[in-house]
Amino acid sequence: MSPIKCIVLLVACISVRQTLSAPAPQEQEYPPMPYEYKYDVEDPEKTLYFGANESGDAAGKVIGGYKVLLPDGRLMTVEYTVEGDSGFVPKITFEENANPFGKGK
Repeated sequence: MSPIKCIVLLVACISVRQTLSAPAPQEQEYPPMPYEYKYDVEDPEKTLYFGANESGDAAGKVIGGYKVLLPDGRLMTVEYTVEGDSGFVPKITFEENANPFGKGK
């Protein structure tokens, strides 16, 4: 192997070693920020009906839900909370033969 190739290889190995041994940048911890969002889609002509809403508070608690009109005519609604170590806690309901178009949101 030529001396130039050896030097290039040595520099490449040193670069890789330094890259691998460099400490990962630390992510800064920030307190939860309150937020809220909501959307609804309602198109009777195409039989599309779905939507979602969610809000989070400064303590990190999240409350939300979503709904969708299923192809079999049922309306599925999911309401959920996320708080502390509880993780995602859903409550799922189905409304048979739903006709949600025009109902209050």
